[in-house]
Amino acid sequence: MKQKPDAIQQLVWFQAGPPRLELTEEGCFLCLYLDGIMQSKMNQLAPAATLSAHLVPILQSLQQLKPESVLQLGLGGGDINRFITTILPKSQLVTVELNQAVIDAYQRFFCLKGKEEVLALSAQDFLQNNQQQWPFVLWDIYPLFEGWQQAMQKTLEQTGTIWINLSQPEYQQELEALLTERRYQCHHIDRHLNLIYEISSQAEK
Repeated sequence: MKQKPDAIQQLVWFQAGPPRLELTEEGCFLCLYLDGIMQSKMNQLAPAATLSAHLVPILQSLQQLKPESVLQLGLGGGDINRFITTILPKSQLVTVELNQAVIDAYQRFFCLKGKEEVLALSAQDFLQNNQQQWPFVLWDIYPLFEGWQQAMQKTLEQTGTIWINLSQPEYQQELEALLTERRYQCHHIDRHLNLIYEISSQAEK
């Protein structure tokens, strides 16, 4: 995660919140901030290219596995959505995002109009009613909410590949206590607080 810079070239869009959302234009880049923390940075000249180092191993995994369907919990500025729309257009993508303002900002400024579905719903509610097994799941929720552990346990009922972007490393011990039944690897990203967890598909055992 990166703090908002002191100098902003242009404020494009703003919502007082909570949470506080700001969209800035910095040269050719559009940047989305949530409570002062950058959530997404998009090059308007190459919108499918990721500028977020913590997403690189996730995108590499997507490109290697080419899953038929992807479940994404948490939207941000839609980096994953733009990548799938451009690189994996045959993959079905469902994104679950609680904050309607985040969805509105994405659809207005960041969306490439691909084959995707965005649901304005909490992760807890979606997971409680989900009956589908997804071959690829991404948990990218910030900030973590009260009761996130129960939602994570429901996520771990998925038998496919699961990626977790833990943006709050103070919860690392609690998260790893939930992972004892799955084989996983933790990726540390240079100059980032994020911890990226790659949880292997149970089919790989």
